Amino acid sequence: MNGLGVLEGNDIFDNKMDGISVKSGGNPTVTSNVIRDGKGKGIFVHEKGRGSFESNDVAGNASAGVSVATGADPIMRRNKITGNGGHGIMVDKAAGLYEDNSLTSNTGDGMYVRNAGTPEAKGNEMARNEGHGLHVCRDACGSFLANQVHSNRKDGITVRSGAAPIINNNVIYGNGGQAVNVCDGGLGTVEDNHLG
Repeated sequence: MNGLGVLEGNDIFDNKMDGISVKSGGNPTVTSNVIRDGKGKGIFVHEKGRGSFESNDVAGNASAGVSVATGADPIMRRNKITGNGGHGIMVDKAAGLYEDNSLTSNTGDGMYVRNAGTPEAKGNEMARNEGHGLHVCRDACGSFLANQVHSNRKDGITVRSGAAPIINNNVIYGNGGQAVNVCDGGLGTVEDNHLG
């Protein structure tokens, strides 16, 4: 999809590729859809794609629930992203606003940011994922504010390999590794978080 338009109230399932793909300046409104059980990503926003994605259920896809790449800058609010075969949300060389989403029970990390990605993530729940709750690496930055990060199999938050995010006012508890792990050349600002 590389245009405008509204996708609302659809059941998008069992596709051989991605459930929804937005690229090349596409800027749709995607609301209250179920995007499930596909062989690729649930939602793929790339090549400077944008769009507003709100109140969608993204579940059971073979790869990432949401992948945002190569200059994309979407708005994602109040989506439920659960049980996908990769990361809940992956941001790679991209930006975007991610607010009040539920990223739970995914095979990878709740949210994975790499390669100079600069997202703003606030008010999200990152819980019960098989990897880290939040993983920021490879010179990524971005801000992560007031998220609930708990009950993940690995670290709550990992920052490494030149990443320099702002991590502020998050609640981080009950994870299988460390609450916050800054390692392997990780940088950034970690302030006023509540660590259980």
